[in-house]
Amino acid sequence: MSVCAVGGPCNRIWESRSVADYGLTPPKYLEFKSDDGSTLYGQLLLPTESTATSKIPLIVSVYGGPAGQLVRNAWGGSTELFHELLVKHSFAVFSVDNRGTPNRGLKFSAAIRKQFGAVELKDQLSALNSLLTQYPQLDKDKIAIWGWSNGGSMTLYLMTHSNVFKAGVSVAPVTDWRNYDTIYTERYMGLPKQGAKAYDDSAIPKAASNLHGSLLLAHGTSDDNVHLQNSIQMVDALIKAGKQFRMMFFPNKTHSISGPEARTELFHMIQDHFERELK
Repeated sequence: MSVCAVGGPCNRIWESRSVADYGLTPPKYLEFKSDDGSTLYGQLLLPTESTATSKIPLIVSVYGGPAGQLVRNAWGGSTELFHELLVKHSFAVFSVDNRGTPNRGLKFSAAIRKQFGAVELKDQLSALNSLLTQYPQLDKDKIAIWGWSNGGSMTLYLMTHSNVFKAGVSVAPVTDWRNYDTIYTERYMGLPKQGAKAYDDSAIPKAASNLHGSLLLAHGTSDDNVHLQNSIQMVDALIKAGKQFRMMFFPNKTHSISGPEARTELFHMIQDHFERELK
């Protein structure tokens, strides 16, 4: 896009460059069924034959909440490039949009109302099981999961409510929905006073003793969206439960943990965690 003076020169301020020369892995788009018959859309990135091992370790990238959709026939930005890096290092990367994610109608999005975590758990695990059946080259004993924000919450929920994942990375998670914006949370969970059980059931720190897999937890200390106290509460619960984990704070960084140094360090840590735990 350019800004041009009338009858004068133009200044280019934005340019869309082709990514064809980068040799990015084309995704496979998949469909699954939830237990209520809803169609779930998934996406799989597989390493090429030249980089794949006989059994391919799998990384699940999750978001799972009302504010985000991962599976789209569109460019995914920097996260997609990170997934491409993982694929180049012989990992497969899988995402599925469970019930509760947007752009699928009221019934689909309302399925998680007053029960954050439970429906998402069922859909994620059901789709994952179907994927492993369809692609036997994926190593069912070497599966990890990672996510950011609501995806970080789902990572913790899945690691504390199943034993499928050998490793996980949770970035800037909500761990108790009482700690999050009321204008967002109460739209889906109702008022805490009237719906205390729903909030209790979705709170992850109380399930810390059930953590399965090697966890890396990361959070910016100046997070302007998900308060750092969420991770502090999770850390406290994990310590009291005697669970081993790794923690990385990013000083003065907000929810996006932006900046080349911080982002590079974060993605290096995530990759190293998966290399260590899955290979």
